[in-house]
Amino acid sequence: MNAPHRERVIYTLRHAAIDLGRKHIIAGRLNPSLNDEGRAQIKDMAAAKVPLAYDLVISSPQRRALETAALVTGLPQDQITTSELCMERNYGLLEGVAPEEIGRIEPATHYVSVGGVEHSLNPPGGETLEQLRERVVAFHEFVDGTGAKRPLVVSHGTFLQQYHGYLQGLDVYHSLQTGVSYLEVNAFEFRGQALFAHSRLYRPEFIEQPW
Repeated sequence: MNAPHRERVIYTLRHAAIDLGRKHIIAGRLNPSLNDEGRAQIKDMAAAKVPLAYDLVISSPQRRALETAALVTGLPQDQITTSELCMERNYGLLEGVAPEEIGRIEPATHYVSVGGVEHSLNPPGGETLEQLRERVVAFHEFVDGTGAKRPLVVSHGTFLQQYHGYLQGLDVYHSLQTGVSYLEVNAFEFRGQALFAHSRLYRPEFIEQPW
């Protein structure tokens, strides 16, 4: 008799809104708190009764992610597992810089355009997309090692973009095709190691493209 496939659901949640993002300023490894809009988004999400049946919460230790995890789940922060592996991409010298000043930073950054969005390939002092993907793989191994059947991962836009792509078997560059909005919730259902289904459970109303 064949052993039954182990079924598992990985939930992902991007943190709620921050001021830097609304100004199109890269936050990266900077550590801002949520803004009032972000906290209001979380209240709206609670009213929507999003079906999250998690058995472990894993969050980036950055303030905006950990605050989101605590407010959404109701858990105190010391009961939330944190991992530096799911921190936001390191954008080096591009972090905290107004968009109009980015082009003046040396050495020059090269970009690839996907779906009308410019993605930096070599941010000076930061991570390449390939280095970010290596961290995504290491994080997934960490998640596997917890033994959780329904982990909730609370992280950041660019990290989750690559994590979603990895879970779906996409390469680094095809993973750039889909953005992840503030407070967006996704569910990835596995049977054994095979992805069985992917669904978006929640996304707040938004006016602009995910940032």
